[in-house]
Amino acid sequence: MSTETPSFQQWEEARKVIPRGASSGHRLGFEQVFVKAKGAYMWDREGNQYLDFLNAWGPIVLGHSDSRVNDAVYKSVNTCDLTGVGPQLGEVELGEKITRLMPSAEKVAFCTSGTDATMHASHIARAVTGRMKVLKFHGSYHGWSDHVAVGGSRAGLTKESPLNTVNSAGLHPAVTGDVIVVEWNDAEGLRAAFNAHGAELAAAFAEGYVHSYGCVAAAPGFLELLRDLCTQHGTIFVLDEVKTGFRAALGGIQEVTGVTPDLTAFGKAVANGFSLAGLAGRDEFMDHLGAYAQNEVTIDGTYNANPYAMAAGNATLDIMESENTIGRLYELGERLREGYARAIVDTGVEAVVTGLGSEWAVYFRAEAPRNFRDTLDVNTDRYAAYQQSLMKQRVLETTAATGDRRLNASTTNDDIDAAIDAVRGAFAAAASI
Repeated sequence: MSTETPSFQQWEEARKVIPRGASSGHRLGFEQVFVKAKGAYMWDREGNQYLDFLNAWGPIVLGHSDSRVNDAVYKSVNTCDLTGVGPQLGEVELGEKITRLMPSAEKVAFCTSGTDATMHASHIARAVTGRMKVLKFHGSYHGWSDHVAVGGSRAGLTKESPLNTVNSAGLHPAVTGDVIVVEWNDAEGLRAAFNAHGAELAAAFAEGYVHSYGCVAAAPGFLELLRDLCTQHGTIFVLDEVKTGFRAALGGIQEVTGVTPDLTAFGKAVANGFSLAGLAGRDEFMDHLGAYAQNEVTIDGTYNANPYAMAAGNATLDIMESENTIGRLYELGERLREGYARAIVDTGVEAVVTGLGSEWAVYFRAEAPRNFRDTLDVNTDRYAAYQQSLMKQRVLETTAATGDRRLNASTTNDDIDAAIDAVRGAFAAAASI
């Protein structure tokens, strides 16, 4: 297709050969087709420049097309490409970095996506415990594997959905008997789930800071309770750090909270846009990723730990450590959230902004949500007006009324200030609905 093809026509052509026109649901809902990205900006096919607050839903942490990361990848490509034997180029080096940085990581196994990482976590948990059931929290997305995706925020749930009812024990009825679904921040419901099913639970999956439906923190003591209950019942605690890993801190959200899981799934920001994810954890669990033997599981994948991703991961973590990228992201994020909060007050719109570090969410409701059920009670019409206003001003935010967004380290203070000016107009547009 010609580079001169307008965006609307490329969408039309794409739908003829690709379901809905894009190979990931997150890329739907936009009219634009983006053809260039650099630093904090992207350009559409018509040449319009946008300030990017999606950053590919998390991977772009240093900035788009970072030349230092790209140079490391080019060097790897020209040295040794993918082989079918042994540790790949850079694999041990990156493994050593992550085991040094992440509290739960005694060993690391690399794969290509967060779905892969959470799937392997459930395999290990079932092999270790001999149990089948897993516990997860309502609305949290842990990849598209059936054993953890039940009740995810991408399942099209509404306030009338079965998963938004509770039984007499305070639990959500699960779609499959192997998945127990509990409301986030519901301590009594969590205790009830373990009382009823603790002896059957292989694993409990959680996000340390929920980004599946925006930005929702754990209530004080909630993660500690989950950790204690897992220990008491011999359940493997799996922390989903696919979005928080290497963004909330270099050691992940577990470094921030001080609550250490048994296994950690990570991905996205570790390689600044190159396809890389992994599973980290204690030796006694990770060592089950061995040969085809009793009580062991294997991790296979042609592209696991490919040299290009390893080069990107090593370069990204080296830069983040040497430049205190996390500190910069926190400063920028706080400046932005404060500006958004002022704009909410000034325009009088009913909305709240939440977030941590470089990430934030905007909810058109009176109070910050505590769980997924709360996020279903947002004004979607106001959000649509808000998002469309920002797009007209060339600020790229999510089309989802419960979505999260984030900065990258190439964003400047001037960018933040310009965004705050734009968002003031967007909140005013929403207030008129």
